[in-house]
Amino acid sequence: MPLGLLGLTYLPILLWVALGTALLVSYRRSESALVFRLAAVFLGTWALLATSVLVWVLANGGWPAVLRLFAAPLTIFDQQFLAFWLIGAAGAVLVFFVAFLLSQAVGRGFLLMLHPRTLDWPARLSAPPSAPTLYVFASERPEAFTFTLVERGGRRLLRRREVVLISESLLAELSPDEWDAVLAHELGHVRDLDGRYLTFFRTLSRMMRWDPVLALLAHALTRREEFRADLHAVELTGQPRVLARALYKALRLAPLSDSVLPGLLGVGGRRGREETLERIRRLVALAESGRFPEDPGA
Repeated sequence: MPLGLLGLTYLPILLWVALGTALLVSYRRSESALVFRLAAVFLGTWALLATSVLVWVLANGGWPAVLRLFAAPLTIFDQQFLAFWLIGAAGAVLVFFVAFLLSQAVGRGFLLMLHPRTLDWPARLSAPPSAPTLYVFASERPEAFTFTLVERGGRRLLRRREVVLISESLLAELSPDEWDAVLAHELGHVRDLDGRYLTFFRTLSRMMRWDPVLALLAHALTRREEFRADLHAVELTGQPRVLARALYKALRLAPLSDSVLPGLLGVGGRRGREETLERIRRLVALAESGRFPEDPGA
């Protein structure tokens, strides 16, 4: 095989390794938009690799082909298998497209099934230039979450609409300043494009439950964005203890087995409870640092 063609054949795996390295470096240092875009390309390349390998294995005898591939992993990069890479690319695009449609369907399904009512933006908390649509819905679970809907626009063919949903049970438990803190937290998610990217990644992870790379990345990004949204809320309100109180109330109301929706308590379930306790500890430590003297205390 010519050297140039050989390099082109190996390009997907070299690109995947380079993207993974860049993602690890940017995970702690960069803004969410950059991290999400790197993650999207990283997952796209991973989907290409995984789908191409799956097609090759199925076309070459199933489990015996898996053993052959373990014995000689570079076999799949042979020029004669280029068609499998083209099929893998088409499969990866299809998987991503289905995940996007599913994430949009879930968001619209929430609005149809939950029958939420619109809330006015709290006057105490200044609205951003393009304020999300704010809804409250009937539920005994302490839930608050955001997502992005792609809709037909006026002059533009498509437009994005940010949606914030909060449950009546949580709203009833929160004092006005705690409600402001929770809403500021959700605004952090909107600012960092979580409704656009993170919802999609989590939908993709649920679709591909057997894929550990997707599961690990979706959880790592969820954990990162919850901490970042907490910091955004504190920057906006100057009251870390108030948000800590709101999180504690949500934690107290949430069932131990509640992992239906990723929301205010992160991924939900026991893991979400543990991470929420860590978030509360961080907020208390931030309050005790003396950076926010106006914080009224716990």
